[in-house]
Order: sequence, then structure tokens, then C-alpha cells
Amino acid sequence: MSARKPYVVALERARNTNSKTKKTPTPTVDVIAQLAYALDIDASTLFARAMKIASRHVLLVVDETAPTPLKIVQQSSINQPQNWLCAAKSGDISLRREKSRQYKPADIAQALNNELQNLRSKIANQTLGLIFSETSEAMTEFDNPQAVLKFEHKWADVVDKAATSVGAQSAFNICVYKIADLKTLANPTKAFNELVEVHDEFWTYTNSMLVLSDSSLTQSHRIKICELLKK
Repeated sequence: MSARKPYVVALERARNTNSKTKKTPTPTVDVIAQLAYALDIDASTLFARAMKIASRHVLLVVDETAPTPLKIVQQSSINQPQNWLCAAKSGDISLRREKSRQYKPADIAQALNNELQNLRSKIANQTLGLIFSETSEAMTEFDNPQAVLKFEHKWADVVDKAATSVGAQSAFNICVYKIADLKTLANPTKAFNELVEVHDEFWTYTNSMLVLSDSSLTQSHRIKICELLKK
């Protein structure tokens, strides 16, 4: 009889055989180590992958009562990341290096990578909250605002890869859109609904109040924003 594969042995050892109830294997240190050996992957790398948190791609829509986006998220009830980075003209990072009337996704992605690389010593092994607070303002300045909306479909992956490249984890990827800026678009409600669809979560800050995603409230707040966009 051929020797059984080490990962099978590890999984069987992890199963609680003394229990009357069948249980799935518990991923103990030994299990992870054996799996890493069987898959020819460094154990620490496998641990890091197993423990990696899912990034939250958040749409934050704000009105004229909103303080800075950083203040909004810092006072929220979310589990705070180890490091907040704000992309803005006077923020921690800047994604707009040259004045142009055209929005160029490739340039934005490259700028993000460069900025995070410059902060590598500060943010490596950290969970990050990235706040992109000038996105909607940029839409009012570019001749091709639709390109911004189109790039939102890929933005979550762009941010995750940029953070991973410097040894960090993107816990929050928050895109801030001002109601006033959305109103300048040819079809504000259509653009807004598209943004809701491509983000994992939808938050609002209106009338000096922050509301986070809640399945029972999201639709009502979505309707509320649509009504504000039509005024």
C-alpha cells in the first residue's frame, strides 16, 4: 500500500474522532504546516493567506454637512484598521500628478502603486484603510467622467494588489462621492445606482449623520439619495 499523502493524514488528525458528532477538521498549526509541506508552500506564507481579511470596497455618499472623510470613518463603529491613508491634494498620498482634462485609469493605478511603495517602511505588515476623497470632484473636472465610473469596476482589485505589493492588507477601500458633484453629471441617478452596484457596501453621511450598510436600510437610503440628486 502506498504511503498516504501528508495533507490527508493532517486533516484526519485534525478531525475530532472521539466526538459522536462528525466534525470538519480544525485547522491547527500542525494541519497548516502539513498542508504547506504537501503543497510546497512556505508555512508562514500559508498562514498569512489563511488569516488575510477581506477588503471592504465602500461607497460613501456625503452632503454639504460632512466633515473630512477621515473624521467620518474614525468616529464610526467599524473595526478600525491600523493605518488610515487619505488620497487627496493635502493627504497622505496623491494620485493626480499632472493637470489633464482626461481621466487616465492606468496613470491613477500607477500613481497608487508608487505612493504606497514610498510608504512601504511605514505600512508593511499593517492593515490599511484607504480613503479616496476626491473621486467625485475629479469627475467634475474631467471631460470623460464616465471613465471614472468604468474604472470603479476594477478599482477593488487595483487597490488590493497595490497594498499586497508592499506587504500590507487593504481592510477598507472607501470611495467618497459628494452629492453636489454627482448632480453635475448628465444622469446623476444612473451614475449613483451604478456606483452602488459595484461597491460591497453603501454608506451615507447626510444631515450630520453617518449610516452604515444594513440590508434593512440600504434600499431606503438609496431612494433617499436618488431623491436628493433630483432636487
